[in-house]
Amino acid sequence: MKKYNLVVCGGTFDHFHKGHESFLRFILSLSNKIILGLTTAEYIRNKKLSNSIESYSKRKKSIEEFFRKENALYRLEIEPIDNLFIPKKWESLRIDAIVVSNDTQKGAEIINRERKKRGLSQLKVIVAPIIFADSNSELSSFRIRNGEINREGKLYVKDLWFKKDLKLPQDLRKELQKPFGELLKDVNDLSKDKDNLVITVGDITTKVFNEKSLGQDISVIDFKVAREKIFYSILELGFKGDERILTVDNPAGYITSNLFKAILQIFKSDMKRRIILQVNGEEDLTVLPLVLLSPLNTIIYYGQPDLGLVKIFVSENAKEKAYNLALKLKTV
Repeated sequence: MKKYNLVVCGGTFDHFHKGHESFLRFILSLSNKIILGLTTAEYIRNKKLSNSIESYSKRKKSIEEFFRKENALYRLEIEPIDNLFIPKKWESLRIDAIVVSNDTQKGAEIINRERKKRGLSQLKVIVAPIIFADSNSELSSFRIRNGEINREGKLYVKDLWFKKDLKLPQDLRKELQKPFGELLKDVNDLSKDKDNLVITVGDITTKVFNEKSLGQDISVIDFKVAREKIFYSILELGFKGDERILTVDNPAGYITSNLFKAILQIFKSDMKRRIILQVNGEEDLTVLPLVLLSPLNTIIYYGQPDLGLVKIFVSENAKEKAYNLALKLKTV
């Protein structure tokens, strides 16, 4: 491919991943100098799952670290952009081409149409190759924020887990009895969270949240406490009765394929109403598939017997931990 002197590109570069690396290496291979327009917080505030997009400074640092490793930082200039169009300060530069991804090609066409209206030269549009995740779908920052894949494109939930049940081996029980997240000993410190998706697991935890009007989005219940049936109605747990209810069978010591499917169904829905996942059997192991399928920054609360309340902030590290634990379960 022809070598260009100066090319431009733009994007959000959130949760810098393998696809970003490939995109930027492609640009490095065909240009001497790169001007990269990095979207500002204002520009991306309406993107999907914008609350989990990294800050401008963090995204910029990730890009600079990549170019430093490639010994090419001297070839890079980063400028903030707050709209689709090339900043006017760039228009005096002799830009040879604009490099885009498959998803942003239309944006480049809009830029060229606007340039034509203003009597400016057309930019050559170069589309970089697509990088795929394990699912044969495009590797994207949105899918990372949505909790589907990691930065290498690996799925957090294997396709097999939607088809086969997972059984908890006896030697893994003690490990899963340890708090998965932060142990909270005083529930009085809890307050309503308006910025993150909140999930409660367990009848007592759910009841406490309802009594305190904390407004969790999703609740997982089985009407049992310490494996004994205590409740018989969602009204006893403090629900109003207008919530959306899904039911799923899940025996004790198992994570069934149907449980994975039910949780996935919840996250694919619009969630305009509060949702109750009623488990026929036991919900003890529901935390694992919830962590694996939840978007980043989701907060999950569940009760730890004799210790208190556990708070899980769903991060990339939490997902990797849950994935590694799920791999230890027996497929049946």
